[in-house]
Amino acid sequence: MRKLTQFFAVLFLLSFCAKAQDKEMAINKVWDAIGGKTNFEKARYFQFTFAVERNGKGNPGRIHLWDKFTGDYRLESESGDGKKSVVLFNVNTQKGKAFENGAQLPDSNASKLVTRAYASFINDTYWLLVPTKLQDPGVNTKLEPSEIVNNEDCFVLNLNFDKVGLTPGDQYWLYTSKNTGEVIRWKFLLQNQKNTSVFEWMPYQDLGQGVKLSTKKTNTESNTSIFFPLTKVLQSVDKNIFIKL
Repeated sequence: MRKLTQFFAVLFLLSFCAKAQDKEMAINKVWDAIGGKTNFEKARYFQFTFAVERNGKGNPGRIHLWDKFTGDYRLESESGDGKKSVVLFNVNTQKGKAFENGAQLPDSNASKLVTRAYASFINDTYWLLVPTKLQDPGVNTKLEPSEIVNNEDCFVLNLNFDKVGLTPGDQYWLYTSKNTGEVIRWKFLLQNQKNTSVFEWMPYQDLGQGVKLSTKKTNTESNTSIFFPLTKVLQSVDKNIFIKL
């Protein structure tokens, strides 16, 4: 009996090690598809617009500029009533200043816009950069059984979280091509929601500085797309853009 128990323990250990190696291989292929971890770590300035399109109708979107090294951020947006806002803040300190229609707001009002801008940073960059987030602190990844998606044999990576981010109860499933490493679909179940949503990802594009990412994700059920026009990784910017209108 003791030898049989030891035999099954060895089998379990071998199976565990094989799954760990498969998960590591899947994550490494995801990194390779975006141009490599080194290129992403060197990339400093990300510029993009986060926009939503429903039934063929889009909105102006939110215009982002991020200094990934310092955390300095510029977010431009327009509300439904036509107010144009610019928020200049730092994502690490979550402090900054805000302007509406060209006029600087007092600190009491600006703090609300900074809080809202930080939430937009968290949400919008996640939609763009989730392939780079698999090894972030507090992120748990699990390799689930492979699936065929759009005639592609895919790894399925499940992501859940240890009390990090603004909505730690969210769960995501990334379907990544075993051939290219690109995410071609993701499914997510947001905290406090009962039903999952599925978005198909367009093929990756070269954004500059060796970084490649998908810039459009579409939910065919609701005819809704999240897309990122004018997305670039810049080599340099005028630093005044983070402190002045």
